[in-house]
Amino acid sequence: MKKIFSGLIDLIFPPRRVCPLCAQSEPGSRICPACLQMVWQYRLEPVCLRCGRYFRLELEEDVRENLLLCRDCRTGQRNFFMARSAGPYEGDLKRAVQRLKFYGKRDLAGHLADIMFQSIVKNQYYMKTDIITAVPLSRERIKKRGFNQAELLAFELAGRMTVPLLPLLRKVRETSPQTGLGRSGRKENLVGSFQITRPEAVRGKTVLVVDDVITTGSTLDIVSEVLLGGGAATVICITAAAGRTSI
Repeated sequence: MKKIFSGLIDLIFPPRRVCPLCAQSEPGSRICPACLQMVWQYRLEPVCLRCGRYFRLELEEDVRENLLLCRDCRTGQRNFFMARSAGPYEGDLKRAVQRLKFYGKRDLAGHLADIMFQSIVKNQYYMKTDIITAVPLSRERIKKRGFNQAELLAFELAGRMTVPLLPLLRKVRETSPQTGLGRSGRKENLVGSFQITRPEAVRGKTVLVVDDVITTGSTLDIVSEVLLGGGAATVICITAAAGRTSI
């Protein structure tokens, strides 16, 4: 009877749903029209063709339209073939990622995976994925946070892509916070921190690595190096959000 009564109340007074990205009330919608428009607008912005980071907004429009690779990708080697994201790490998308990562709003993983999937669904390279895996956290970080946000995103994305999800990596040592470090410092901080657990599963395969944010790409670089060293043929990456970069 309680369920029937609750259903009648909802029918008479429809509950107002809250948009998972901007957290504003929006009746009858999972992601509100304003946020959907924002996500579609992101897809019109030029990104680095290798790391997928968005070019800085202050660049002149004619310059941005002719960019192919960011400075980091032009001047340094990348171990992953390409990386893409749902949008830049700013505004409501940034707040949504932070609510998932730092405030335990795990239901956001499915919503973020929806827009991540839409950002790659027509990309031929991503549609050739053989295995999906997540960037691992250390045991200490898992114990403190209670979950790995990258694993939640990977689980949701694997279901949408109908691709096997396998834990291929482990983080064997805790690392110092990456905040405030440049690209070289971030990479040095991560060297030797990841190990492959199932090399037999990746040999000759295209592996899609999932993480929440790409800032400089150092984490994805190190993880990709480990997977390639284990025999993977190609490593591609997807994140919920990406930082901005310069020419």
